[in-house]
Amino acid sequence: MTADAAQPLTESNGRRRWVTWIALLLLLAVILLIVLHDDLRALAVDTWHEMLSIPPGYLVLIVTFKVMQAALSSLSWRNALNWTWPHANLSYRFVVGIDQGQDIVNAVVPGRTGTWAMLGIIGLAIPGARAPKLLTVWGVQNLAFVLFASVSYALVAIGLPQQPQERQGVIDRVSSFASSQPLLTGVVAGIIVILLIVAVIYGRRKLDQVRQQVREGLAILGSPARYVRLMFLPSLASYLFRCGAYVVMLSAFGIPVTIWTLALALGSNALAGTVRFTPGGLGTTQAIDIVALSAYAAPEVITAYSLSEIAITALVNTAVSFVALLSVNGWHGNRAVFSHLRRGEFTADLHSVGTRQRALRARPVRQRRRP
Repeated sequence: MTADAAQPLTESNGRRRWVTWIALLLLLAVILLIVLHDDLRALAVDTWHEMLSIPPGYLVLIVTFKVMQAALSSLSWRNALNWTWPHANLSYRFVVGIDQGQDIVNAVVPGRTGTWAMLGIIGLAIPGARAPKLLTVWGVQNLAFVLFASVSYALVAIGLPQQPQERQGVIDRVSSFASSQPLLTGVVAGIIVILLIVAVIYGRRKLDQVRQQVREGLAILGSPARYVRLMFLPSLASYLFRCGAYVVMLSAFGIPVTIWTLALALGSNALAGTVRFTPGGLGTTQAIDIVALSAYAAPEVITAYSLSEIAITALVNTAVSFVALLSVNGWHGNRAVFSHLRRGEFTADLHSVGTRQRALRARPVRQRRRP
């Protein structure tokens, strides 16, 4: 009995050890990309210089608030995962490292690549985790932050000045393209229809499984008190520390601090994050910040403030993520993993983890097929 209980524990520890190092290697690859890429390196240097222009007292406060923001946001995510998969017993340090690492990747690579990488790594770390349930839990964990961001979006929409120039909407651009390229439009539309039909035919077979996974992911909402205690309150505290960091940041650059300017700063940052197409949101973030805060400070001051915010956030995310991930395995665990890497056993261990993951996912299917 003891041996049977010890074997899953050993496999879980081995899985966690390798998954942690996958995350570390991914972060190292992103940092190497920043160092080797000319544009990214220039952006890092510029933001670093702007950050150093902040008085030390302000800088310490901002970093402290951002560390607390990261710690509480990750606590909410860890609570959601461990409530849904209690057998996984994910450590807080592991979730902190993965959660903050996604922000680093998202800052460099567009398309929310860091978020998808985080979900994939967590899926590897949890035995038997499946995508529909994991995505549902991620959505539930983000409900509070979506509420906070919605308020910021609404205030930004009210507060941004009206622009005199006319902007062509998405519908107008699509109509213009369709009228100028009718043959290409027809081919694209036909391909989309075929893909939709294929998706419906093959998707019906797994629809019941997906529904069950989604219901399990939403289960925590069935207990409002538990949701508030485990997820909403840590998210609210994280958001308040984020507000505190922006208050100190605005003060450091002489931008008037009011409820209105704070809402504009928070909202413009959230809006820039949704339309980030360049590394670090360079250009997009500064443009939105200038439009939002142009009535309160000069453009060069707002640009310096925006670049400093990017630099401090990236620095905090990188430091917290590396420290947390390195501490998951400890000195002996990291040394053991490094010796495996040196001996070339990394691929074999990953294959073993993948085989066990597929077996765990197939087990419910085999059980349902039994007469």
